[in-house]
Amino acid sequence: MLPWLLLLVVGNLFLIWPPLEGDATLLRWTWMFTAHTAFVLPFVLFAAGVALTRRLGYSRQIFRVGALVGISVVAASYLLGSWLAPELDDRYLATLGIEMEDTRRFGARTPVGVVRNLRFVEANPPEEYGLRASTPHRFPPNVLRWALHSPVAVAVFGLFNVVIGILSAELTIALARGSRRNARIVIGVLGGMAFYGCYLLAGPMEPFLQDGTTRSGVASAWAPLVLPAAECLILGYLVRRRRYG
Repeated sequence: MLPWLLLLVVGNLFLIWPPLEGDATLLRWTWMFTAHTAFVLPFVLFAAGVALTRRLGYSRQIFRVGALVGISVVAASYLLGSWLAPELDDRYLATLGIEMEDTRRFGARTPVGVVRNLRFVEANPPEEYGLRASTPHRFPPNVLRWALHSPVAVAVFGLFNVVIGILSAELTIALARGSRRNARIVIGVLGGMAFYGCYLLAGPMEPFLQDGTTRSGVASAWAPLVLPAAECLILGYLVRRRRYG
């Protein structure tokens, strides 16, 4: 588990370093690091599930402990991504002066700010929708609903991911050490990449921009969870088959 956490930290630093290049500031760097960390944490929970099996074995208790660990991590992820990161971003934008007033029109992009934005757009629909950060009053309602639900959906993916890690560890226990490690990496990485691909495909794209209601933002946020749910069912079936023949 520790190597995965170190990879998370080092990878984030590599992606957004140096913090003071160009017009960047320490505040902006902190916002970027917080947002990246919040999004990646649910993906790391696969490794947590695998690590738990080393500590607790393959007992019923492991799922209770896994649920506790998963809920703790995804709660931290949600708080970082939906509350702390938007507040840091808003503070950074405030330092840029009056040219950011339109962007900050509804406050920080926390759930409260997004709901405020959504209510305004529903009460005052624009002639044409758009996704420019400087014109939040033109955001499509379904995009704003997606923005509200997608962080919660990603957090739920983290809960699925810890279960997938536990099941993968038990399913591959009979393999040789090298093969076992490689099989777990393949399951974890491919599963995470598949979910992320679905997350991107279901996110705000052209169908959102036609009349603001063409595609449900709520359904688009939750639809990618079909994949990890199916993965849990398949792995669970294979584990039961391995146990009982």
